Amino acid sequence: MKKNILIAIILFTGYCCYSQTEVNYLNKPFPIYSSSGRVIIAGGLDTYVYSNYYGKDVKKETYSDPHTKPEYLVYELFKNMKVENLNAIDKLYDTSFRKKNFNTDQMKEMLRDYNDIKFISKFKTGDMIIVRYDFVSTGKAYAYFAAVKNIEGKFYLTSEINLSDPFNVVGSLSPYNLLNQLGATLNTSKMTPFYFVEKENKIFFTNQLPNEDHTVLYLAFDFYDNNSSAAEIDFIKQLQEAARSIDPVEIKSLLAKDELASLSDPYFKEYFYEEIKKIFKNYSLISPLASLKTNDGRIVYFRYSAPGQSAGVASVLLKRSADKYYLSLKMTDGDVNNILQNVYIRESIHNYFKQRQ
Repeated sequence: MKKNILIAIILFTGYCCYSQTEVNYLNKPFPIYSSSGRVIIAGGLDTYVYSNYYGKDVKKETYSDPHTKPEYLVYELFKNMKVENLNAIDKLYDTSFRKKNFNTDQMKEMLRDYNDIKFISKFKTGDMIIVRYDFVSTGKAYAYFAAVKNIEGKFYLTSEINLSDPFNVVGSLSPYNLLNQLGATLNTSKMTPFYFVEKENKIFFTNQLPNEDHTVLYLAFDFYDNNSSAAEIDFIKQLQEAARSIDPVEIKSLLAKDELASLSDPYFKEYFYEEIKKIFKNYSLISPLASLKTNDGRIVYFRYSAPGQSAGVASVLLKRSADKYYLSLKMTDGDVNNILQNVYIRESIHNYFKQRQ
C-alpha cells in the first residue's frame, strides 16, 4: 500500500472548472519547463476539477450500484478501507485486485485520523480515469488517487497502470493536481504539438488534433534549414570531424570538462563511444533539424545517413560554457529527461522529423 501512496503523490494532474453535476473535461495547456523566460515544454490532458465535492455528498445520492460512477467506487473504497473489509474492496476491482497489496494494519493506521474524502479532480484517456482525492478531517488532508477503468459501461478500480504512458508522464508534471491552482493562459500557437491517444490498451500518436480524449505534449523547437547559421550547427560539424579523426583525443576534447569522469561509468562510456561516436563516424550525411533550448545549452535533433540509404534521426545534448558548446552525456533536469527519453515520446519526435524530410 505504501507503494500506491507514493505513486499517488506524483502521478496525475490537469485543470478545468465546471460543477460536478455536469461533467465537462477540458484540456488546458500548462508549462512544464522554461529556459530564459521562454516555455520550452508544455503539456495538457483531459481534466475535470470538482467544486467542494465530498464523500458525504456521494452518500446523499443513495446509489445501489457503485460501478455506475467513478465517485461511487472511490467512496466505497474509502468506507471499506476504514473497516478493513478486503472482500468488499475486491468486488470494487477488476481482475487486477491482489489482497497481498493491501495491508490492513497500514490501512487502519493511515485512515485513523480521517473521516471523509474530498474529490479534487479527475483525468481520462481511453477507458482509463484517474480520480484525485484527499482523505480529510478538520485541519488535515492526505493526497491519494484511484485508477478506474471503464469496462463495457461499468466502472471498476484497477491496479493496472502503464507508468510509461504519456498520460502519466505528462500528467505527473502538471502544477494543478495537488495544489489545485489556477494557471495563466498559455499560448502554444508557436509550439509543436504531439498528441497521444489510447485505444484498446494501445497508444497512438499524431501531430493533428484528435477529436477524442488525448494527452498532448508541446515542444518549442528552433528549426534549421540549409541556410541556417548557429553556434550549435558549427559544433555538430566539429563533432563529426573529430569522430572521424584517427586521434581519439579529438572527440574526447569536445566533451564537457565536468563530465569527463563519467567515462569511467560503463553506461556513459558505452553511450559515448558506441552510440555518439559511431553515428558521427560512420554516417557522412549529418544535418541538424531543430533544437530545444535548455538551461544548460541545447538538445539538437539531427538527420544522419549514408549515400543511398534512408535517413535516421537522433539527438545530442550540448552544454554551453564560456560561450562555447561542449558535448554532454546527461540531462541535469530530471523532468526533461523523463519526458524526452520516454519511449512513446521519443518515437513520436523521431517520426515527426522523418515526416518533415
